Order: sequence, then structure tokens, then C-alpha cells
Amino acid sequence: MARPELLDPVLGDLASRIRAALLAAGLPEAEADLERPRQPEHGDWATTAPLRLAKPAKRPPREIAQALIDHLDLPDAVESVEIAGPGFVNFRLAHRYHEALVHRVVAAGDDYGRRNREQGERETVNVEFVSANPTGPLHVGAGRWAATGDAIAALLEADGHEVVREYYVNDAGEQVRRFGESVVLTARGLPLGDDHYRGSYIPEVAEQLRAEHGDGLFEDIPDTEIQLGGGAEHAADGELVEDAAVTADPRVDPRIGARVGVLAVEAMRQRIQGQMHQLGVDFDVWFSERHLHDTGAIEAVIGQLKADGRTYEADGATYLRTEQFGDDKDRVIVRSDGRPTYFASDLAYMRDKWERVTADGRSGRLYYLLGADHHGYVGRLLAAAECLGLPRDRVEVRIGQLVNLLRGGEPVRMSKRTGEMIALDEVVDEVGPDVTRYHFLRQGLDTMVDFDLDVVAQQSMENPVYYVQYAHARINSLIRTADERGFDHGSLEDADLTRLTHPAELQLLTAMAQLPIVVDDAADLRATQRLARYAEELAGTFHRFYTECRVLVEGDDQLGQARYWLAVAAKQVLVNALALLRVTAPERM
Repeated sequence: MARPELLDPVLGDLASRIRAALLAAGLPEAEADLERPRQPEHGDWATTAPLRLAKPAKRPPREIAQALIDHLDLPDAVESVEIAGPGFVNFRLAHRYHEALVHRVVAAGDDYGRRNREQGERETVNVEFVSANPTGPLHVGAGRWAATGDAIAALLEADGHEVVREYYVNDAGEQVRRFGESVVLTARGLPLGDDHYRGSYIPEVAEQLRAEHGDGLFEDIPDTEIQLGGGAEHAADGELVEDAAVTADPRVDPRIGARVGVLAVEAMRQRIQGQMHQLGVDFDVWFSERHLHDTGAIEAVIGQLKADGRTYEADGATYLRTEQFGDDKDRVIVRSDGRPTYFASDLAYMRDKWERVTADGRSGRLYYLLGADHHGYVGRLLAAAECLGLPRDRVEVRIGQLVNLLRGGEPVRMSKRTGEMIALDEVVDEVGPDVTRYHFLRQGLDTMVDFDLDVVAQQSMENPVYYVQYAHARINSLIRTADERGFDHGSLEDADLTRLTHPAELQLLTAMAQLPIVVDDAADLRATQRLARYAEELAGTFHRFYTECRVLVEGDDQLGQARYWLAVAAKQVLVNALALLRVTAPERM
């Protein structure tokens, strides 16, 4: 959880004074935690230190609380302090704190809410997400993981870490050959077999490759055979089909199928990249599984594990001892016929990522975001990390639930255009990237999302994304109106912010102060919904302020100037929150 005293200079000063007061009172050393009281009328911040010190100090909590207050040198930014309940110490901030907040927000600009960490506190985090097979376009569920992974990466960056967004391209193995066969047979006008890929995108890929390479691509046997490696495939439940009983189609020479498969996978990867960009997601690295085969990385990691005593032989196969590290069973990494399994590729890939994030002595972390169909992979990957000698606490594997696509409350399973499963880009075309992202991000990873195309597209205050964006548009409208009327807002330095005393103004200031804490909390918990819900709360406080407080006050320029600069600061905080969600802040709506 976030520690507010580390993120706010005023709270940091208060925490230091609390620690000094406890020591001056002869009490044991304790953390001067600060948290929000459950009831706003109890103050702005509270510490529970007296409750935690009661047992070691052998004194009643309220007595400790009084001793703390007696020895506490209150900073100017704190107006009052009082004891509440069994021993809480509540603090109420002075108006100068809110005044300083407006100045701090405007001065920081786009950096407000972001944290600067010392080099020793900063991690390099590899965030791998989506990584869907490049044998077809992405569907709606992948869009959720794209939006979530991208926003988690943005939160980690805002929290002071270096982040790499990575997509693992499964471009090796049996699936590539079958994909190539599907394209070749379609290009030749021949029927597809039961094991081939189908869909309107197959003819599209065939025509694209024909235009780029000519008809000879589908007929001429290449001089050099392409090694696809691998051999395993993902089944629908996320488990692996290691020795799929699928034979090559005799109508397609395997060398042609492999060559076309490689080109078709790259064409589909480019389409996926376009789908991601349309949603506002851009990866730093597209990592090829074939690279692991071509460079000998898989054989190298298997050799390392054997040398480390992490493997054993049984029935002609090589097993990795993952069960001792929490997996439900030991895993085959080399089949009895000598071919490495898909899990062996995962091991090589994990080691490659770890070496990259820890290069030059950096503190690294690996984060995997997987869909619900990979639930069985959590223990497997964590056990793999320990087998490789990686710190288990530096490898995170998160599973999220799926998306129910609805229209008017009824399930939508097929595209009207293609008669197939709806592709992600069709949804984004219909409702827009902002709507798509926001509705995915405001739900926790463990919650299944009902995405109703009719509901999410509504332009009403009941629609959360509209509600938040409209607050920003309202502020821009206010600023334009001020300019059109020739309102003299002056400079922030000249504004008398002590005039901001209305409850709606104070609520807005309190909400604005929360962004750094919310960002830190959301980053620590990998919880995008915390930031989305905060944006809604902030928008709500602005809407109330806008309704209850006339900004351009006639006959009271000082109050008008103060409210104008409050609105400017609120606009900045709202922009920053939306930017971390990768949602735009429109000037007009």
C-alpha cells in the first residue's frame, strides 16, 4: 500500500515530526503511518501509532496519543490535532496546505502524480501481455489484456520504474506450418482440411502475400528449408498439445508450407500490431520464439538445468523438477524423440528476459499478464523461475477473467460483417478506443467484464468514461468563456487562494491531493481500477464544484481568480489521471 508521507512533502514533514515526538515522549520507535479517516469530519489525516505502541509500551493507546500530542511540534500546514476513538490521532490541514497544493500541481504540470525514485529504488520491469498466437486476428478478450497490461506499465513508469512492454510471438512449431498450408491451399483455390485455419482473414493473407511475392510463392519449392522448431500447440484450456497427431497435408510440400507459414505469421503479426495501435497500445519489443530456436537458447537452458541437477530422465524423456517448487507435477522439457517441449521455450524465454532486465546490475522484475485460459500456468512459471535460480518474488504471474460481449443485454457471438467471432478492431471501430480501454480498466483483473456495446457508447452522465471526459471538457469550456469575456484571471502568484473556503472547493482540493497516493497504490497492487475509480471521484467533485460555485463571479474578482486557478489545477490532475489510463481528455464534447 502507498505511504502518503513518502509522496507528499507536507505529509512527509508531519510524519518526521510524529516520529520525533514519540521519541521525545520516551516511547518505542515506530513508523508514523498516515491514513485517511473513514469519516471526513474526523479530519484530513490520522495516525494509528498509539494503537500499535500500546503493547510494547505497556500503556493505554489514548495515553500514548496524549503524550504524542504534548511533544508534537505541529507544522504550519496543520491547523489542528485531536484524539479520537480508542487512540487515533487526527490531523486537520490548514488552508495554506491547499494553497500550496494548487501551486504544486500547476508547477509540476504533466509530472504531477509521478514519482522520482533514487537509482537504488528503481526497477526495470518487463511487462509481457497479450502474446496471442499470430495465426489470426485478436478478439475482444485480448483487447482487455492489452489495455490492462499497457495501463499497468504506465502506472509502473509513473511510480518511478523503467518498463519494457513486450509481446511474445509464437512463430515456431506445428501451428506455423498448418497456418502456411491453410494460406497455400486457399491461394490455390483448394478446399481446406479439418485441421486447417479458417476465417475471412485467410484469403486476405493469401492475397497480400500474392501481391508481395507473386504466385510462385505458393508453387515453387524453396532452395533452403526453413526450420520452424517447436512442435507444441496451445489447446483451448491453455494446456499444451505436445505431440499433436496432425500430419502434413500431402497437397502442400512441407518446405512451401513452412516458407508461407513464416510470411503469413509476419503478415498477421503486423495486423495484430495495427489492432494494438488502434487501441493505443504500442509494444517496445516483439520477441520471436523462433529466435530462441535459431540461437540455440533452448538447448543452452536445458544444458544449464541438467548441469544444476534440476532434471531427471524417465521413459526416455527429460523432466524438470518443478513439483518441489509448488507446481502440481514435474514437467517434460525434452520429449522421448529428442524434441524440446513448448515449456522448454518458456524457460529459455524467461532466462532471456531476466538477463535483459538485470543487465548492468539493474534490479529487475518479470510480470506476466495471462488470460483465464492459462490458469494452470501460474505455478508452472513460478516453479520455472526457481529452477532457473531467479528470485521467486521478482516474477509475477497474474490471471484475469474474460469479457462477455453484449448488445442490449444479449450475447454477441458473431460479426455481422464476417459471420465469425468479432475481432477487436471491429469493436474499437464501433465504440472508439477511449470507451473500449476505460471500460476494461475500471474492473479488477479477477472480475469478468460485461461489455455491452449499446451501454458503453451512451453519451450520458451515467456512462463513466463520458462522465470523466465531460468534466475535462467543462473546464476547457470555462477557460474559453473566461477568455471570451476578457476575464482578468491574473497570475497564480497573485491569486488569493485563501478565498477558497466553500465545502465544494475544499472537497475538490482534497481529491486533487490524492493523485500521487492513488498512482502509487495502483502501481503497487497492479490495480488499474483504482485509478479509473479515482478519476470518476475527481470528476464528481469537479461537477459538484461547478454546480455549487460560480467561477466567474461578478463583482468579486479575487474570488473569481482563485476559483479560476483551482479549475486550472483540477484540469491538470484530471488530464494526468486519464493519461495514465491512456484515455484522451477532449476539449469539447
